[in-house]
Amino acid sequence: MRHCLFAVLFLFITNTIFAQNDEYLKEVVLKCDFRTNCIDVNKDNTQLVIGGENETVTVYDLQTKKEVFETVAHYQPVVEVRFSTQHDGFYSVGDKSFKLWIDGAEKAEKVYTGSHTSITDWDMTPDEDFFVGGSYEKKFRYWEAITLTTPQTVPTTQAKSVISIAINNDNKLIACGSLDHTIELFTADSLIKRHSIKAHAKPVCCLDFVNMGQHLISASHDSYAKLWDVNTGEMVKLYKGHTKPISAIAISPNGKYLLTASYDYSISLYVISTGDRIYQYKHHEAPVLDVKWTRAGDEFYSCDKEGQIARWSVPKKVFVDFYFGADINSEIHSNKLFQPRRKGESKGGFKARQAKADAYHQNLIDTYYQKYLELLKTQTIAK
Repeated sequence: MRHCLFAVLFLFITNTIFAQNDEYLKEVVLKCDFRTNCIDVNKDNTQLVIGGENETVTVYDLQTKKEVFETVAHYQPVVEVRFSTQHDGFYSVGDKSFKLWIDGAEKAEKVYTGSHTSITDWDMTPDEDFFVGGSYEKKFRYWEAITLTTPQTVPTTQAKSVISIAINNDNKLIACGSLDHTIELFTADSLIKRHSIKAHAKPVCCLDFVNMGQHLISASHDSYAKLWDVNTGEMVKLYKGHTKPISAIAISPNGKYLLTASYDYSISLYVISTGDRIYQYKHHEAPVLDVKWTRAGDEFYSCDKEGQIARWSVPKKVFVDFYFGADINSEIHSNKLFQPRRKGESKGGFKARQAKADAYHQNLIDTYYQKYLELLKTQTIAK
């Protein structure tokens, strides 16, 4: 294992030191000796794929805690990695190409080229039949899966490089974010510009479609994320709380929650429909460069500039505390189960009462979580 340090002693010390930093930090998965630009987790939550500044791609087995694949994938830093849902493997993006790697193969199965400058960002449709890539030109490129070397090159009217890009689920819209702070929306079938949006005060570094492609989320070096109506080009919600540039975003599998990773070393969790920041995860001691949900939507992974990768939980409690914390505290305060050990109470009796208190507390969380789910049904995206 050339690049990742997996010593048991290191992980024990790391977890011991940092576990108290955040109650929702599950574990420090590993520490790589290179900058980890991007990560993804497979659908079974058994493997991570890691893209490095050192041009390598690594596959790490989360069950055996071992590296199972590593290769120098590109001749420039890897800017995106993503597990395939159509093939047993993953994609990597770097230099002027992106590649499909099949599990167990030493060489890429397919290499998609045709970009004249380095690909700055990349996205694909769920069926993996169309791909889009931004570039340091004021253009983006549009590939069909069956064509390896002849993408369509589409000029934008943006004044600077296209550094973020997204294609929506039904392959009807493509969004381009630029260093010039704007977003341009194109129809995918005709590749004609539909909207131009003055989106942020600084470069637009992240884009993703939500709500069946009816809305677009953008994030910027200005530290804000925003929700846009793709039909009108108007802003719907503002997501705030970071103090430094946002580096990555991730939409939960159910489409209701947004994660934002930031150069302020933290990760924020928002309810998309309301703009509420439910929680700010803190553990990293370097800028957080990427964040990815598990398919179950109850955990996520993050990586930072120093090569550390962490696993986090998103439990019921995090939502209950935000919306109903005061109600729960009131119920606990008035309940005799939670009183300190009484004079004359035996140790055994106190332990038994503590167990009942814990069970009562968990029941409160479950009860209020059901109330939260009912509340969530009423929280629709609106101005």
